[in-house]
Amino acid sequence: MGTNEKINILMVDDQPAKLLSYEVMLGGLGENLIKASCAKEALEVLLKTDVAVVLMDVSMPELDGFQLAAMIRQHPRFQRTAIIFVSAVHLTDLDQLKGYEHGAVDYISVPVVPEMLRAKVRVFVDLHRKTRQLEALNRDLEQRVLERTEELASKAELLLQLNVELVGKNQELDAIVHTAPDIIFSRNADGSRDYISHRFYDFTGAAPGSVNGFGWLEYVHPDDKQKAMDEWLRCIDSGANYEAEYRLQSKDGSYRWFRARAVPIRDDGKIVKWYGTCSDIQDSKLLEQSIRDNAAELEKMVDRRTDELRRLSIRLMTMQDQERRRLARDLHDGLGQELAVAKMVLDKMILQKSKSGEPKEETWTQASSIIDGAIQQVRTMSHLLHPPLLDEVGLLSALSWYVEGLAKRSGIETALDVQPGDFPRLGAEVETAVFRIVQEALTNVFRHSEANKVWITLTQKEGIIVVAVRDNGKGIGREIEELQPDSVGVGIGGMKQRAKEFGGELRLSNARPGTLVELMIPCRPVLRESSSVIDDVREAVRE
Repeated sequence: MGTNEKINILMVDDQPAKLLSYEVMLGGLGENLIKASCAKEALEVLLKTDVAVVLMDVSMPELDGFQLAAMIRQHPRFQRTAIIFVSAVHLTDLDQLKGYEHGAVDYISVPVVPEMLRAKVRVFVDLHRKTRQLEALNRDLEQRVLERTEELASKAELLLQLNVELVGKNQELDAIVHTAPDIIFSRNADGSRDYISHRFYDFTGAAPGSVNGFGWLEYVHPDDKQKAMDEWLRCIDSGANYEAEYRLQSKDGSYRWFRARAVPIRDDGKIVKWYGTCSDIQDSKLLEQSIRDNAAELEKMVDRRTDELRRLSIRLMTMQDQERRRLARDLHDGLGQELAVAKMVLDKMILQKSKSGEPKEETWTQASSIIDGAIQQVRTMSHLLHPPLLDEVGLLSALSWYVEGLAKRSGIETALDVQPGDFPRLGAEVETAVFRIVQEALTNVFRHSEANKVWITLTQKEGIIVVAVRDNGKGIGREIEELQPDSVGVGIGGMKQRAKEFGGELRLSNARPGTLVELMIPCRPVLRESSSVIDDVREAVRE
């Protein structure tokens, strides 16, 4: 019931004038006034309406006020309803006593003082309002208590269920801890151990409970102890996860490698606990060491094989150049000489026939021309196989001859620049390698570049021979520029191998336009190595 809700006041009297006077007297209370002209009408109102105060006359027909009051009090609902008697006849003390006995809370005599009546009625109205508010509060409180009780009961049931689950989880955790092959431990915030599983004691033979705190360090290998402790202190300061490898002493005195890991548990950002495991990694350590040893041995074997292949490659290229020299010499000195003699004989026959005037002179002339072409082809093949100038006067003359011949045969404009002007002679093997690389580079220009100009530069500075061949053609792809094995052909592969055999480097790049081939070979080391290689080749030939 709200504080502004009107309270019902029942006025019972068989005289309408009195009812009207009561209504005027109590109108200032601002409450809901209900009138009844007889006891029956009053009972009907009471059964249908919540009435706070009943103001009734004692003298009424059929049922007087005392009888009506007795009937009202018999109903459980109206046990506490305030009843005020008003009487102009029954004014003795016995009448008042009778009224109180029938449940009246007050007895007013006529004439009625309006202020007094209003004051008394207001008291019971306020009492009724506060009683209703209190009942409402009690009901609300009871409802809250009921809801809270149900909530507590639900939480108690949930807590009981959680406790049951926790017991189960603890049992599972105990089973895991006792059956896990790893050592399980926990540490305090300062890094000291407060628990370690029985696996540690089984492995080390230590007495149970003897290694809490920092006692476990007594079983760490002396060479690993300081490192393990320093790592713990670092993790405690930084809050980072802990991981370290160290050796633990077993009960038989031997050591095995273990890897320890731990993570911090925080409360409001502050580390309160560490939990971790310690795993046996002895077998993996031995395997890693074996792999490292095998890898080192394999690397040595690869280096030896690579060196052997390198020396063999140099021998093969040297023998190939020697064979080319021999073939060139044989072609020139053997077949070339005989073809020259044949040409001389034919020329003599042509001269004799022309004097005698015999026919078919053009046949002899044609034969002489054919033999002359064959001689020229043999000489060209001999020079290409191994230019005599390369052995006789050196790399510069051989390059000049080859570049000039390429320009005539291909129509490609060529330019050769040599720095310094007094470029020195190099070792025969180095000069041969440089010539062959330039020869292959120019051949690629002729076959693939679609260029009409090419520039060749040869320089020597600070003990490095630098050769560059550049054209203005269409360039090369990225795969060839990176010298990927599956992209380069035999020619470029041979150029790269020749450079590598002499400790040099071959580079290919797009010059935009065209392609740039660069060769860099250390001069002095190559000469010393070449001498030793030639000695090896000669030794191999003798064998």
